[in-house]
Amino acid sequence: MTPPPALRPYIRQAGFEHAVQLRDFCFDASLLSVFVERWRPETHTFYLPWGECTIILQDVAYHLRLRTNGAPVGGCLRDFGRHYEMEPWDMVEQYLGARPPPVHDERRVVFAIRLRWLRERLQQMPAEADEVTWRQYARCYIMLFIGGYLMPDTSSNLVHIRWVPLLRDLDECAGLSWGSAVLAWTYRSLCDAARQGRTDIAGCLPLVMSWIYHRFTRCCPRSVGHIAWPLASRLMGFQQPDRDRQEGRLLRWREELD
Repeated sequence: MTPPPALRPYIRQAGFEHAVQLRDFCFDASLLSVFVERWRPETHTFYLPWGECTIILQDVAYHLRLRTNGAPVGGCLRDFGRHYEMEPWDMVEQYLGARPPPVHDERRVVFAIRLRWLRERLQQMPAEADEVTWRQYARCYIMLFIGGYLMPDTSSNLVHIRWVPLLRDLDECAGLSWGSAVLAWTYRSLCDAARQGRTDIAGCLPLVMSWIYHRFTRCCPRSVGHIAWPLASRLMGFQQPDRDRQEGRLLRWREELD
C-alpha cells in the first residue's frame, strides 16, 4: 500500500522514508526454499558446498536502507500496565486513534492487531485533519509496514502491539536501530523454518531475496541486474516466476547450489 502524501512527512520523521518505497515485490519462491533448506540455526549461516555465508547488518543497510546503529528496538510483550502505566488497549487507542477489535484465541490472550483493520482504517482516512490525527494515521501505516513487510509473523495477518509505544515519539523512533531488529527477526524466522522442516519463512523476504540476487549473481535474472539504491528496489515490479513450474525450478536451483 502506497503511503498517502499527507503521511509521508511523518513517515520520514520516523526514519522509514526509504524503506516504505520498496513495494510491489515478487519473489522466486523456489529459490528462497532452496536457501532455507541450507540454513543452519547453530551458526546462523547458509551452509553451501564451498563454505558458509550469511546476511549481516551491512546488507540490511544496503538493501533496505534502514538504520543499523542507535538505540536497540525493545518492547514489552505482556505486562503493559506495569511498564507504561496504561492499559494496553487504551495505549493503542491513544496512539492509533481507534481501538481495534480483539483477536480471539481460546488458548491465550493475543496482544495483536489485524493488518486488515489497519489497512481499512487507512483507506478511511479523512482528506483534512489536525497534526495529532495525521500522526495517529502515520503510526497505523508504520504498524502495517512492520507487520506486513519488515517483521511479519507466520500468520501473515497480525502485528504485535509491542511496537506501538516505540512510535509514540517519531523523532525517538528514527533513532532506533530498526535494521538490527529486522535482521534478528529474519534470523529467528529462518531458524524456526529450519527446525520445523519448513521451506517458507516469516521474516523480511525482500531482504533475503535481494541479498541472494546480489551475492549469487548467477541466480539473478538479467532484468534485475541494474544497480539501484537501496538495492532491494531492483525487485520492484519484477515478474513472478510461473508457479506451475515451481517443482522443476526447485530441482534446478538445488543442482545449481550443490
